[in-house]
Amino acid sequence: MKNKVITKVKVEKDSDLWRIYAQFGQYATKLNRLPDAGEIQRNPLRSAPPAIVEMVF
Repeated sequence: MKNKVITKVKVEKDSDLWRIYAQFGQYATKLNRLPDAGEIQRNPLRSAPPAIVEMVF
């Protein structure tokens, strides 16, 4: 049986990385919500917010 190594990195709440992760989490939560049919028709498709693009690439 292999031993698992688990490491955790603490990210300061004042850092830009924490802000990016928080914004991405809010965006993902918003995407996970099921909209009603009227809301789907009113909102056209749009790209991800530019603030989280730097994390993806």
